[in-house]
Amino acid sequence: MMKGDRYVNLTVKNYQSVRSAIQTGDLLLCSGSYPVSRIIQNVSNSRFSHVALIFHWMDRIMLLESVESYGVRIVPVSHYFSDYRNSGQPYKGKLYLARHSQMKNLDEIKRNAMLQRGADLTGKFYDIEEILKILASVVIDDLESIPNDRYICSEFIQECYQKAGLCFPDDGRGFIYPEHIASDPSVSPLYELVP
Repeated sequence: MMKGDRYVNLTVKNYQSVRSAIQTGDLLLCSGSYPVSRIIQNVSNSRFSHVALIFHWMDRIMLLESVESYGVRIVPVSHYFSDYRNSGQPYKGKLYLARHSQMKNLDEIKRNAMLQRGADLTGKFYDIEEILKILASVVIDDLESIPNDRYICSEFIQECYQKAGLCFPDDGRGFIYPEHIASDPSVSPLYELVP
């Protein structure tokens, strides 16, 4: 049985129909069908291959995320549903909206600290070395994550959430995968999102 089973049989909602319910600090969890997504899912024994932080900016709903091809960036959530990677097509895979239970208790100062950290890291490189270490850790059990100024998606989310006083568990060696965030008891799946 795959981890993340709380995400099975979720109510499926059209993204446009839930836009008004989305809150700053919510999480977009992705289960991609791309080659890199499949590798991440297999290594982490998870359905999840990516995680991003959602926030409101004016009348837009945006994502802070770290992706292989760009590093840390900000994009509209709507790109996942209509123009992923400037392809004119939606994201290939399943998308889930989740919320940390402590988001309702965070004051504006903590929420802003979380977003400020994300904004400060915009443009930082994706951590290819970390992905290679994660892959190698399947064979070499004593590898450890060494912090640097490059981020895989889940490291980036951890960095932002820590600024709000929230933390996700890692694998005990410092590696954190999207699965660690998705399966945290404080994170509740809300919907599977579709275009």
